[in-house]
Amino acid sequence: MPPRHRARALQLGDLSPLDLPLLAGLRGVLLGVLLGGCTFQPGPRCPRPPLPLPAWTTTMPSVEPPRLEELQDHGGGMSTGRLTSNGETVRFRLRRQNQATTPPLVLLVPILAGGEELMDQVAQGMCAQGFDVAFCARVGSALKQPQRGHELDELFRRTVLHQRLLLAWLRGPENPSPPATFALGLSMGGMVTTVLAALDPDLAGVAICLAGGDLSSMVLSSTEGRVQQWVDWRFEADGIGHDSLQWELEQCLRHEPLAFAACIPTRKVLFVSAQFDTVVPERNQDLLWEALGRPARMKVPFGHYSSALAISSVLAAAAAHFTALVPKKPEDEGPQLTNAYGSVRRK
Repeated sequence: MPPRHRARALQLGDLSPLDLPLLAGLRGVLLGVLLGGCTFQPGPRCPRPPLPLPAWTTTMPSVEPPRLEELQDHGGGMSTGRLTSNGETVRFRLRRQNQATTPPLVLLVPILAGGEELMDQVAQGMCAQGFDVAFCARVGSALKQPQRGHELDELFRRTVLHQRLLLAWLRGPENPSPPATFALGLSMGGMVTTVLAALDPDLAGVAICLAGGDLSSMVLSSTEGRVQQWVDWRFEADGIGHDSLQWELEQCLRHEPLAFAACIPTRKVLFVSAQFDTVVPERNQDLLWEALGRPARMKVPFGHYSSALAISSVLAAAAAHFTALVPKKPEDEGPQLTNAYGSVRRK
């Protein structure tokens, strides 16, 4: 066998037991080096004022008080339930801290591929940071036959509505009132979170992760397999090309994140991007970050899916961002002012 092929032929079984700890150590070193490449850019000192919502949103039906149809306690602070309102059924999972005071609440927004187990792992990560966490089940699968532009926008609309209904119930009289509510969205969930944050000004802050804007161009340039299959199906089934499909999506997708991003106060936002992402290309990430007013930005040196390696760092950054936005209690203000004054005097 030529020497240039020998590395490919090496299998795990070829290694001796003494080699395995060395490989594990090298993997840890490599991961540490990559995580050390995460960068953080603070938000602007004088952020731009938020803009009004798109005019057509005034015709949106109001969110009706949700009705709790089912709630099951699974122990360990976890429960699942079902809400109904606005003609929708919302299934959710809730993880609460076991403590005397009510902590801030984080709403996780589902990703395109669903993955309830993945969402629950993220929920546990945020619980470990000291938050109560909730998330909805997906409304439905996106970018599947026979969906076209109008059906995709309707799915987006319903997904946003489900988040608003769950938030309405969590803030309602049946639950302890959290000192603040936040939202954290990953991938497509980050795009939904952008629209949600614009429509729900009571959210104290949001973390928008691995997301982008200009959906019409993103769909046509993404390397995500499901997206590419849907695009190929549209080309074949409808006999249209690149430009026609992009035009259709521009006309149909009213819940475009770029149309809502400027309506969110910049200081509320933490934006997390992946340097080598091709599922949500860098251009689309940058467009959304710009539309949000260039908020605080964390950049990880990974691709879309390999960013899971940095999930602990991302959740820690989101937790720090949220904690800084929790409204201060009156009794907390005195010591802070005293300490600040003392530090000034020591200069």
